[in-house]
Amino acid sequence: MSSLLQDKLYEVHTQAPPPNKDFHHLTITKNEVIWKSWRISFRPNQERVCPREVKKLHKDFLLDEQLHKQLQSIFGKKMLDYVLGLCQGHYDFLVRMPENLIIHILSFLNTEDIGQLSKTCKKFRQLCNTEEFWERIKQLQDKYTLDAKTIKFPGKRPLNFIQKPGYLTPMQRRQTTFF
Repeated sequence: MSSLLQDKLYEVHTQAPPPNKDFHHLTITKNEVIWKSWRISFRPNQERVCPREVKKLHKDFLLDEQLHKQLQSIFGKKMLDYVLGLCQGHYDFLVRMPENLIIHILSFLNTEDIGQLSKTCKKFRQLCNTEEFWERIKQLQDKYTLDAKTIKFPGKRPLNFIQKPGYLTPMQRRQTTFF
């Protein structure tokens, strides 16, 4: 499963809480945590402040309590917990899968399940709200839906297959694009 991971696991940037105007950028890769800070706030005792960059391997970051406090003060406790989890190897693989693989998996779900999944995270919400997604889902569902006219078993009458409830018809797709 680790082969599905991209080199950059997570990236976020923000401005520090008021009254600061400092800018912070955090990048988590497979091997290291990169923390960049730009001091923008006015400081009369400092004429020139250069951007700062700290690179730490995951094992070193897990031991650096001071950096944890800085990260928590800027991004919050939940973000710190998430970053610590990534550094400990707790990856959310489903979100990191390639889009075409996610769409293939979602083609087996009905519209209600896709609607619920789109509420779980930003990536799935964006993915489920595109026209291309619904076109691809429809194509995959049509491919796997058995047609009674083409399926015949030797010596038996044709089977009547009914489309599963919850699968999309062309009109439903347009109505369910935005949940």
